[in-house]
Amino acid sequence: MKSPASKCLLLCAVLVCSATAWSVTKFRNLENSTLADNGIVGWGSCVPCAGGSSNNASVASSSFQTSPSVDGSSRDFYISGDAYSNGLWWDKLGPNDAASNFTFDFWLNVSSSTQAAQTLEFDTFQLINGREYMFGTQCDYASGTWDLWNGGGPGWLHTSVPCKKFIANTWYHIVLSFHRSQPDQYEHYDNLTIAQYAANGNVASFNSYVLNRAFPSQLTPPGWGDDLGVQFQMDIGRKGAQMQEWVDEVTLTAW
Repeated sequence: MKSPASKCLLLCAVLVCSATAWSVTKFRNLENSTLADNGIVGWGSCVPCAGGSSNNASVASSSFQTSPSVDGSSRDFYISGDAYSNGLWWDKLGPNDAASNFTFDFWLNVSSSTQAAQTLEFDTFQLINGREYMFGTQCDYASGTWDLWNGGGPGWLHTSVPCKKFIANTWYHIVLSFHRSQPDQYEHYDNLTIAQYAANGNVASFNSYVLNRAFPSQLTPPGWGDDLGVQFQMDIGRKGAQMQEWVDEVTLTAW
């Protein structure tokens, strides 16, 4: 028979676990959303804000792509532009100020045209209380490394994690984890896993990396309110090109 103290400990443990479970928010299948950015939620895109040295480019994105897809419904991103022009796409999910830990989970497939890329970028962002936590990551084709965004720079920093060009018509499952800390207001890059799948559905390669890097956050740009979301970006390399990629089962978990 358990003592009253043991019962209390057990009850407290259950309550803590329940509270933790209820505090987790999982945003699933973001690629299927048809909401356009209204300032708080929805998909949007931009060329000038993507930081390219040329803005002579056009971009597009469509949901419910049946091929290629993992679950029958993917989203594509397309850019056509001059050398060193960039295209950015984002999905705002609305404020979630209680969350400080994040897992960004998605599947990626690229066309052969992305061999012309300078970088392919995958981000999670949180705007909260006047601070911008931009958890920016990119596969840098020019350097062959995974890069991380340093909000205190600001700027991109190479890591020791290798990143080869993604193979066309091949599915990759990518999972990134981050967290923010208080009171120093730092953004922390925790882990990265990449699984490459063969045409028969078997895992062709699997790599897991501990990033363990932290950088200062930035001030939120004037006029921006609290928000949470994900971003994808394609940067064209030294020759003008048309490029296309697809994402599927895009999930952001926040707690």
